Order: sequence, then structure tokens, then C-alpha cells
Amino acid sequence: MPSDTSDTSKPTTTYRALLRNREFAGLYASFTLTVAASTLSGFALGTLVDHQTGSPFLTAVSMYGATFATVLGAMTLMSVADGNHPRRTLVALQCVSLLGVAAQAVPGLPLAARFALLLLLGFFQSLGTGTRMGLLSEVVPISAYVPARSLMNITSGGTAVLGYALGAALLRYLTPREVFVAATVLTGAALVVVATTVRERSIRPPRRPGLRETWVTNTALFSRPSSRALLLNLWVPNGLIVGCEALFISYAPDHAGVLLAAGSAGMLLGDLTVGRLLTAARRDRCAFPLRLLLAALSVAVTVLSRPFVTRTRAVHVEKADT
Repeated sequence: MPSDTSDTSKPTTTYRALLRNREFAGLYASFTLTVAASTLSGFALGTLVDHQTGSPFLTAVSMYGATFATVLGAMTLMSVADGNHPRRTLVALQCVSLLGVAAQAVPGLPLAARFALLLLLGFFQSLGTGTRMGLLSEVVPISAYVPARSLMNITSGGTAVLGYALGAALLRYLTPREVFVAATVLTGAALVVVATTVRERSIRPPRRPGLRETWVTNTALFSRPSSRALLLNLWVPNGLIVGCEALFISYAPDHAGVLLAAGSAGMLLGDLTVGRLLTAARRDRCAFPLRLLLAALSVAVTVLSRPFVTRTRAVHVEKADT
């Protein structure tokens, strides 16, 4: 839970006021750089695997397969994020990410090694995200926690839009290896920002992280019906959508960047509309209709795009054969 460690007589509720908080600005900037690096490296890896294998399955795994390792990290060692040295933990995890992304830029790296790196980074990504969000709850007062998360979510969507568009543009002139180098620079910048702006926290009770502690916490979380329903609503639709997006590079390679950017832009628009324009009461009333709308739109887009995707894939295969 967020810990109010600062004066709340003047609640920090605006984005501008939040960015005047040096530690929040550091977390925010490092998060933005990390998302940008992840977007570029994911697009570059998917393009590289598609060119080398021509396999839609392997390309999809290269784009989003790290998610499975992220789930494994959340189920086993997520308690590391609640340790009593969160800044040290986050810096260490950023170092791991930097080494992993830099390794992807090594010329001639076998695909097996690339997938191993992908899974390794995915495993530690869950711990990094948990640690960053835990620090966020401690660097801003309770009154500012929701606006802080809102700003980070909005920026994440916007950065993904720009990242996919930029990745598609860069790959017209650069090789995937050179795009990996750019992602490495962004990851290094995120590491420097965290190390120089965020201070160590000492208000957490000492805990011994491990599998047992993680399972105790996860069991307590899933024992609450409201938490269970919320998590399922977050996971299932997103999982189905990501499964479709993972095929863009294979079946629509010339338009993959635009399609991925459009998907991210749609999620950003939804966040802004539901989170900032609707009141809490209206969000409660709209929750079920919005879920039905999501399902209906997903089916409609799948049906309407099938002829285009099939035709584009056929042209792509014909070009590869010639």
C-alpha cells in the first residue's frame, strides 16, 4: 500500500506538481526510457526472427514470449520487490536488462541464445516492475499515488505508439542489430537516471524474499473475489489481443509498425477516456458494456482484416522466394 511519507497539507494531485518531485521524475523518466527500449528491441527481434526463420510462431514468441517468463517471475520471486533495499534492487535489475539488451546486439548471436536472453529478461522484468511500483508508492504521498500511476500509464501508451512507429522507420534504414544498439543506449540512460535520482528507502520491515513469501502474498491476493475478478479482466482480453498483435510482423510486415502503433494508440485513447473523462460512478455502469464492446470489436476486426492479412502474407512469401 502507498505510504504517506511527506506532508499532505497541500496534496500533490497535478501532473506538473508530480514532476517537480525529483524522485518521481526519476522513476517516471527511467520507466519511459525502459518502455521505449523494450518496444524497439521487441520490434527488432521480431523482424530478425521473421527474416531468419519465416515462422509466424517463432516470430510471435520472439515478440511476446517473454510474458510467460514474466508470469513465472511473479509466481516465484516477486517478494524480492518488497525487500528493504528497493533502490539497490531496481538498479541491479536495470543492470541485468542493460546486459541482456546489449547482448542481443552481438553479431551472429544464435537464435537459441536470443530466446534464452528473452526469457531471462522477461523473468526479471516482473521483479523490476514490482520494485518500481513499490518505490512509487513511497516517493509520492497517498493523495498523489493515483495521478502518478495515471501519468505513467498514459506515458507508457504514448511511448509504445512512438516506439513502434520509430522502430518501423528505423528498420527501413538500419539493421536489427543497430536498432538493438539504440535500445541499449536507452536502457543505459534509464539505469543512470534511477541511480542518480532515487534514494534508498528504509521504512520497510525486513523480510526474507523467496518462493514461500511470494506464494503467501499471492494466495492472500487471489483469496479476495474482487482482486480475482479484476486480475482476470486485466489478463484475458489483453492476452487475446497480444496474441493477434504477435502475428503482425509475419502476416503484414510492411504495415506491422503502423498496426502495432495503432493498437497502442487505441489503448491510450481508452485510458484517457475511461480514466480521465468518466466519473467513478459512470465507470462502474460502463464496465460490463465496455467488456462486451471489446469482445465485439475484436471479432469484427479479426473477420474484416482476414482477407487483407492473407493477401499481404502471400505477397511477403512471394518476395522472400524471389
